[in-house]
Amino acid sequence: MFLYWGAQWCPPCHELKATVFSRPDFIEKLKLFVPVYLDGDDAGAQKWGDRFGVSGYPTVLVLRADQSELARISGGMDLSQYAEVLDTVLGDVRPVNSILNVLKSGRPGLLSRDDCHRLAYYGWDLTDEVNTRFDALARILSQAAARCPAGTESDQGRLILAAASLAADGQSDALTAGKAPDHHLVQLIGQVDSILKNTARANELADAVGGLDDSFFHAVARVAPNDAAAWRTRYSVIMDAAANDPRFSTADHLYFLYSKLAACKALDPQHRIAPQLSAQAHQRIDAALAGKLDEHTRASVVNAALNILDLVGDDDRAYTITRDTMAQSKSPYYYMLDLASLDEKHGHFDTAVNWLAQAYAKSQGAATRFQWGTEYLMGLIRMTPNDDAAIRTAGLSVLGELDGPDRIYRRTRGRLERLDRALSKWNAKGDHSATITALRQRMDGICGQIPKTDPANATCRGFLARPDSART
Repeated sequence: MFLYWGAQWCPPCHELKATVFSRPDFIEKLKLFVPVYLDGDDAGAQKWGDRFGVSGYPTVLVLRADQSELARISGGMDLSQYAEVLDTVLGDVRPVNSILNVLKSGRPGLLSRDDCHRLAYYGWDLTDEVNTRFDALARILSQAAARCPAGTESDQGRLILAAASLAADGQSDALTAGKAPDHHLVQLIGQVDSILKNTARANELADAVGGLDDSFFHAVARVAPNDAAAWRTRYSVIMDAAANDPRFSTADHLYFLYSKLAACKALDPQHRIAPQLSAQAHQRIDAALAGKLDEHTRASVVNAALNILDLVGDDDRAYTITRDTMAQSKSPYYYMLDLASLDEKHGHFDTAVNWLAQAYAKSQGAATRFQWGTEYLMGLIRMTPNDDAAIRTAGLSVLGELDGPDRIYRRTRGRLERLDRALSKWNAKGDHSATITALRQRMDGICGQIPKTDPANATCRGFLARPDSART
């Protein structure tokens, strides 16, 4: 089975459909699978998200008939690689968990070429493990790279890059606090440096190289402060080549530019982006948006452009692009969140709250409405914390989105937990206990419809259940 999990409003989902699912080689390969599309707003979709451990849109899984997972595919790859990855699961291959269990057990022996290839192209950023066990997963991938057979140097490189990114993310808080990277991360930094110095290999692995984020480069700055300029040069050369490589989509080209800018900023002693680099970014954005783009591709290009503009600090240009795109979009509520964020950043709280209210009102689908409703409610808490009446009215409405079967799962559950923390902090001094009590009572009505044996019941009952949540 080829299972694609996405949402109607999701630009990266549309990018995947426009650039990958339409390719003749991919279409031909897909004939060998049972393709299934699961929209995040479908009945029971979030519960299936729990079953398969997927949260982000889009996520693509390849499953056997017994539902064991053979591959997990993320975006941003060389477009021809998607069909090639499907090739690796057509034989008699073992599930990914079986491979990981071998690595965790410490049993000796090499992995097969197919095992290494699937691990190298696995969407580690789309797994539960990445959110809770950064360092442990980084060590497993390092072991995998060391146990790949001869002739798999490209896959080994991908595994090292993934391990380095995970290890740096896992130590991000410690690095920010002034601590030095641990021995494993220092070792990985050296291995990544070797990859970058092999220009041909680095260009081949450009999508994985581009996945290194500012956490990694902050670690580099701690380990090799005297070599920061050389790192900037090496990395920039690879990203510049990737940003013009026809193997990748227009949106990916902009993301490579973003990766370059983020690295240069992290490695700069003053954490600044040079004016000439900002100018280059604006030129590339203008050129990308001026191209002939269908509506789906344009949405992804706009997303990439907004990330770059946020990095270089051009909020006015970001606001203009977002307004223009919203006017043409079939899901305008998606862009209203960006406009709200920009207005809030500049202290325009009334306008920001209005955008959030509009976005919630216009959103469609159970999971989507709860997601957008949560953003609205949390915005009210941040920007109008003394308006109990508005927060209570919005809260009762947003919690009402959970009143239905199989809704308190996956993405929705995560947002409910965030909302719990925000409301509890808001009521830390007991100033808003009446509103908290009203919300808790609304939730009790929803919980009563969920069987006690259902895991969602415990999540539901736990909402605002801490002693400091509703003081009386």
